Amino acid sequence: MFRERSKTPLTATRACAAFTLVEMLVVISIIGVLATLMLPAINRARAAARGTQCQSNLKQFGVGLTSRTATAPDSTFCSGDFNYERDGVPTEIGWVADLVNRGVLVGEMRCPSNPAMASTAIQQLLTMDISEINLSKYAGCAPCVDCLEDRRLGSEPFEDAMGDRVMNIAREIDENAVNDLAGRANLVDRRLIQKGYNTNYAGTWFLFRTEFTFDDSGNPAASESGCSAAIASASSDFKQLMNDTRGRYKTRGPLSTNRVDSGKAPASTIPLLCDAAAIGFLEIGVGETMPESVLYATSMVGQPVAISNGADWSLLEVPSLPAGTPREGVSGWLRVWNHKTRQDYRGMAPLHLGVAYVLMADGSIRAIADKNGDGYINNGFTQHPDYWTSSDVEAPEIMLSSYYSLNSKGSEN
Repeated sequence: MFRERSKTPLTATRACAAFTLVEMLVVISIIGVLATLMLPAINRARAAARGTQCQSNLKQFGVGLTSRTATAPDSTFCSGDFNYERDGVPTEIGWVADLVNRGVLVGEMRCPSNPAMASTAIQQLLTMDISEINLSKYAGCAPCVDCLEDRRLGSEPFEDAMGDRVMNIAREIDENAVNDLAGRANLVDRRLIQKGYNTNYAGTWFLFRTEFTFDDSGNPAASESGCSAAIASASSDFKQLMNDTRGRYKTRGPLSTNRVDSGKAPASTIPLLCDAAAIGFLEIGVGETMPESVLYATSMVGQPVAISNGADWSLLEVPSLPAGTPREGVSGWLRVWNHKTRQDYRGMAPLHLGVAYVLMADGSIRAIADKNGDGYINNGFTQHPDYWTSSDVEAPEIMLSSYYSLNSKGSEN
């Protein structure tokens, strides 16, 4: 009798503890459904965290750029673009160098939502030809000399207190003839990446160039006397550089607080830095943090381009006007620039669930939504087969200054 009673609860216990295959599959299915329901919320939470980090980065950059205006002789927010070809040695010139040299490690503050891990300057230093330039034929043009010597090769080498010869990366590449990709990558990693000279954010044309200088016919012209002759006698590579409408030589130069204060565009609408679109792959991996085939981002967004085809220009190109075009009137060039152009913000990338974060001149961070999901911020362009899927304006003037000049509101002035 005792043995029979002892078996009964044991058998019952085993029966209660056992799971049938059907029951196990039901439990697994329920867990799978719950995980599926939770996954979008988890992804949104992660994206929100990355967006918060991006905004924090931009905010800190804004503090650094604004503090520079108090010490710079010309009250400019920065010294230029993070672009070796256009502006010069990126450890000495450009907004990244300005901040790193003030103690802000920009390279450690990349946007976590951007698949690009580097910027244009990194690719340029890996691949561009760097050599001494004969300056004699540019003697009449100070900006040309400034570009070809001070910017392309940067500061002169010097001997420090320990007796070591110190030179920037461009001069080291030139002096030691470092022309192989592996050697360049080692230098870029050691001299730039490991010291914080890198970014995946882009600056705007307004921040780096402010506005064009024009000739009598309303075409962008060299900002210094003597430049035109120098450009005419320059080699083809540097002629292209000096005629670049995103370059330094046909514009007013970096944005200053004086131009912000005197302009018609409110500071809260003037973009300085923003999330940047990727434009290519690095030629070679750089160090441990950047493996081969890493994307790099554009360094600049913006410049005035045509919003439609015209008699002498094409859509999305900088207008080119015939000689003798009058300044004023219905056929005047002032009307063309005010009514026929918008800033080209196609490089502004909506990386955060369809939102691009932008640092404005007043220090605020603006979230601009790509409402139709085409991957571009439309600030006043018509539908385009390759870019904007609709003509809906996602960034009006009250949000993002888009005219050819900060002194313009689209009227003939």
